[in-house]
Amino acid sequence: MDDDKKFRDLYQVWMRIINKLNESEKLPRNFGIDQLISPSDIHLLQAIGDNPESNGRNISEILGITPGAASQQLTKLSKRGLITKVRGQKNEKEISLKLTPLGKTAYDNHAIIHEKVYQKIINRIGLLSPDELCMLERVLIAVESVYDERIEEVRESLSLCGRKSSKCQPRELNT
Repeated sequence: MDDDKKFRDLYQVWMRIINKLNESEKLPRNFGIDQLISPSDIHLLQAIGDNPESNGRNISEILGITPGAASQQLTKLSKRGLITKVRGQKNEKEISLKLTPLGKTAYDNHAIIHEKVYQKIINRIGLLSPDELCMLERVLIAVESVYDERIEEVRESLSLCGRKSSKCQPRELNT
């Protein structure tokens, strides 16, 4: 099998994974508290728990989401009693984020689930050598950067023709 065919086959696997992740992101879960939490919300809690004293901008960068989206999610999590927003002592405009006891319980239970997932993956592929880990890192970083570029291309195309116009021919199809 030539490299191009193999790459296309691997890309199809990647697309299936993305579709499954998208489906999984729609399903709220129980993380040991009296409310269901969406995957995007639990990952926001994870980012806060892993990065104490962080703020909305830090969290948006960590998760690769817009600051506006992070702000909306943070407000929702605060209203649900999962996080608190603490004003800085030196600068009142500075707000740091903290998990509440309820948020910490969900965070801890999520960490247990992630560990089980990691172990399943490791059990299926075996331990990777340092060279294999470096290669995997290169692949994932390359995929992320290609999708970052693709998102920007699509956003630019949509802004050129107006988002709601069904008659718009995206620039990429006109060339």
